[in-house]
Amino acid sequence: MTKNIPIISAALLVLSGACLYSQGFMGEGNRLLGTNSIVAVVEDKVITRDEIMKELAPMIPQIQARARNEMEFNNEVKRLSSELVQNLVDRELIIKDFKDKKLQIPQATLDSYFEDYLQREFGGDRAEFLKYVQSQNKTVKQVRAEFEETLIISSMQQQKRMTVSEVSPTKIKEYYEQNKDKWYSPASARVSQIMLNVARSPKPENTKKLAADIVAKARAGEDFAELAKRYSQDAGASKGGDLGIIKKGDFTPVIDEAVFKLKKDEVSDPIETGGIIFIFKVFDVKKEGIQPIDDVRDQIEWILVEQNQKIVYQKWIESLRKKAFVKYYD
Repeated sequence: MTKNIPIISAALLVLSGACLYSQGFMGEGNRLLGTNSIVAVVEDKVITRDEIMKELAPMIPQIQARARNEMEFNNEVKRLSSELVQNLVDRELIIKDFKDKKLQIPQATLDSYFEDYLQREFGGDRAEFLKYVQSQNKTVKQVRAEFEETLIISSMQQQKRMTVSEVSPTKIKEYYEQNKDKWYSPASARVSQIMLNVARSPKPENTKKLAADIVAKARAGEDFAELAKRYSQDAGASKGGDLGIIKKGDFTPVIDEAVFKLKKDEVSDPIETGGIIFIFKVFDVKKEGIQPIDDVRDQIEWILVEQNQKIVYQKWIESLRKKAFVKYYD
């Protein structure tokens, strides 16, 4: 059985954090402060401070970048350290549960995982892999044992995910009704544009006449994409002026108002702003409002499945914690 989780080795870890903040994280092989003290015991497995610092090390640059001062840095180090301790404890509990149930990872699965790792990290070079293993003061057997534990964790977590059944249509509808504001969508349109630079034209009046001619041709049925390729002076000309889906508010107010007055397949009048003339064609329009439930049904189902998975997983972990001997050291 467990006791209430304290702030794990708070003083020691914050002191280590202060050292990290003021001096930068020391490389592997350098011990930070004091001895390699025990922070937790799970059954017969000991978790040490060095294990926590090893897990914490890759996060240090990000923590330093975000922290505005040493206090914020130390608080974040303390929070993450406690979280890492609990994660390592839970990892041991999951492995124990796997072994208690007399489950096994097939040798072929472990071999395949090892070969994939070897190819991914070392290009299949076993000599380089052995050098790395030696630099970590480990053996190949130890590394394979770590891989097996990783597969055990993944297997057990996958089993728990599979226990979550599909969400009923009733639950999906209830969630939709209770969270309609999440499915609000601003007006949007699929838009293409032609851009003409009046400010750089030696004869602006000719450019304005060209814009009027382009609009007339587009409204007479000429292909807008071909007109864009022929006349548009922006980088999108080669793509036929296609801007994709634009939401209301993405344009400047003047252009936004003009574009969202258009109906499907309509072409705008020339819009001159900032020395540029724009001509737009709208190919599809969606009004603002709450998206229909059928449009968001799959999204809601995923949300509810994830919520259920988290609940199932947390209940499982809590049951493992209650059955096991776990001791945390302040």
